[in-house]
Amino acid sequence: MRFTRVIGHSTLKAKLIGNVREGRVPHAQFFLGPRGSGVLPLALGYARYLLCTDRGLADACGKCPSCVQLDKLTHPDLHLIFPIFLFEKGKTCDPLVPEWRALVLKEPYLDDALWREEQEGGENKQLRMGVDIAAEIQRKLSLKAYSGGWKVMLIWLPEFVDTAAANKLLKILEEPEPGTAILMAGHNPELMLPTILSRVQLVKVSALHEEDLVQALLARHPDLRPEEARICAVRSGGDLLEAMDLAEKNEEELFVLFRDWMRASYALKMPEAVELAERFARMGRERQKGFMRYGLHLVRMSLLQAAGAPDLVRAEGQEQEFIRRFAAMLSAHRAEGLRRELETAHQHLERNANPKVLFMDLSYGMYRLLRA
Repeated sequence: MRFTRVIGHSTLKAKLIGNVREGRVPHAQFFLGPRGSGVLPLALGYARYLLCTDRGLADACGKCPSCVQLDKLTHPDLHLIFPIFLFEKGKTCDPLVPEWRALVLKEPYLDDALWREEQEGGENKQLRMGVDIAAEIQRKLSLKAYSGGWKVMLIWLPEFVDTAAANKLLKILEEPEPGTAILMAGHNPELMLPTILSRVQLVKVSALHEEDLVQALLARHPDLRPEEARICAVRSGGDLLEAMDLAEKNEEELFVLFRDWMRASYALKMPEAVELAERFARMGRERQKGFMRYGLHLVRMSLLQAAGAPDLVRAEGQEQEFIRRFAAMLSAHRAEGLRRELETAHQHLERNANPKVLFMDLSYGMYRLLRA
């Protein structure tokens, strides 16, 4: 992953390159941003630039022996650490590096859900990084650089490091060997120990801009019309993975489910709500969370419609008609209640709540809000 292939973030990329060229490379950095923003591609692009032996003004050369090895993520001075399931293959990352490497080369805008799907039978298991992985990090950082230059430790999703492992890493984060760059790439700093966060320099990665997403979608889906790509970009909230999911025409399924759910909740048709809950439970965790975000998008669009700003509403066809009718019954109080309910449900899904029970409870909450 070269900087030129990282979507958007031109200012941040220029700053990172400037730090390297000026010799101001922090020993530990945390690339922090929302899902689908590109924290992992940015960290990989930065690692490549550090390890390149013939750096250009705007990117790594792409031709030197280091870059050739980095094309396959096999450079001996790039150490890859990521969360795993603690099973019979071992308690360190080494046995799974080929699988993780292949997945990143296929989709660098990776999230934990895609990594879980890659692991056989891993959909309902928890990812973590334990003390064995912390010992693995310490051992690898104690080695000398193979090429005599930088030694880079890339830790993907450091929020999955458990407490015991985090405590083992404190000293090495504070005083690593010279010529060492520890790069973390993750999304949830609230799940990390404050002592870890205090020892790393924060690199804030914003959600992708709408225009950058549109261009990325058109490049990945040549058959997509520009107006369709823009709608997907707006709905995604700057999340490339969400935008790609919408571009694959799954947004129609989300709209039909949300529309039927609102009708069933408003009329308190519990048999229909139960059937919809079954559909919701079969969607998969990330798709369920995407449904809640899509619901929040429709609420926002309905508020804009109700506020007399239809030109700002990004919708067409049946969705546009639904927003027009939904806005007619949406007061500020109801909209705030809907937002709170959907955001709370999203948080509960992140904490592995039972999706069917959550959906039914949410249906009763929607009834109370819509009929109050």
